[in-house]
Amino acid sequence: MKKLLYLLMLPLLAVMVTSCDNDDKDLPNVTLSIEYSGATEQDGVLSVEQGQILYIDALKVTPAEGTKQATLGQTIYYVDGLPFYSTVLVPFATEINTTGMKIGEHTLGVRTTVYQVDKEIGFALAQFRFNVTEPTEGDTPEEGSGTLTPDVRVTDGD
Repeated sequence: MKKLLYLLMLPLLAVMVTSCDNDDKDLPNVTLSIEYSGATEQDGVLSVEQGQILYIDALKVTPAEGTKQATLGQTIYYVDGLPFYSTVLVPFATEINTTGMKIGEHTLGVRTTVYQVDKEIGFALAQFRFNVTEPTEGDTPEEGSGTLTPDVRVTDGD
């Protein structure tokens, strides 16, 4: 009787072991770029005077070479780890008013849903640093603009 029980449990064990074989997810393979204005950039760090506005003009996705088209969905922006803005509208623009922000280094984080052809849905996480500097007397500060390409980590949300 024991042998029969073991024989009946063997296929169940085989099914349990094989169900773990497909744990690798085929996540999107992309980079993000952030177009900004209202700040100057040096070595990948933005600087904006306290009281001025840092504009995120667009968030763009670029598929890795050899992969198919990708697009973005819901995007959440974080300042110093706290969510402050969410959007689903292209170009995923926002602005950060630095009035009242502490002078010094801050982080801007982005979490966006990534949809890529023939891939599972992924969530791209990126962040970059920005400095809020002392306001200067007199003339309006020189505003810069450009594009940053932060390091991106794509996850399945787990």
